[in-house]
Amino acid sequence: MMEPIKVNVQSEIGRLRGVILHTPGDEVENMTPRIAQRALYSDILNLSIAQREYAQLAGVLNKWTTTYQIADLLSVVLDDPGDRGLLLSRISSIENVPEYFDMLMSTPTKKLVKLLIEGLPAKIETLTAFLADEYYALSPLYNFYFTRDASASVGSDVLICKMANKVRVRESLIMESIFSNPRLFECSII
Repeated sequence: MMEPIKVNVQSEIGRLRGVILHTPGDEVENMTPRIAQRALYSDILNLSIAQREYAQLAGVLNKWTTTYQIADLLSVVLDDPGDRGLLLSRISSIENVPEYFDMLMSTPTKKLVKLLIEGLPAKIETLTAFLADEYYALSPLYNFYFTRDASASVGSDVLICKMANKVRVRESLIMESIFSNPRLFECSII
């Protein structure tokens, strides 16, 4: 277990001491032409190209600083039953999927991280569900690799951004759960 990271950003041009990244994954592959515009895209991304470019970015950053992957940080949060319950309660309430709460609570951490980021397929148990336009109970987080959007740091404060588009709300919830976890970070949440 790592020591909690003390957030202390005093300069935009000073030495970079750490960066939180999310490497694009299957959530990008789960985008279809029908939902691209709703997901704030004008076109479908090529996952292999996006991953290659992101690997180059991470490679450069790793030469100068420490990088942290959101999936790893989120795993620490979800490994604690109380933190897991709090985050899943907020997600299921805000995204109006309370019927999935118990199933998510009992899902192993590694798989749960993937579901929260890559999307949770909806249960198709009725004709109405079959005919619905929504394939996912929890939509994939297509934009999560833009990690700078969901939070920002100034001094020892972390501002959790409130996303204007529904498709991005869970990103802020996840970042808030990560930054408010004392096993991971020492900071104040705004």
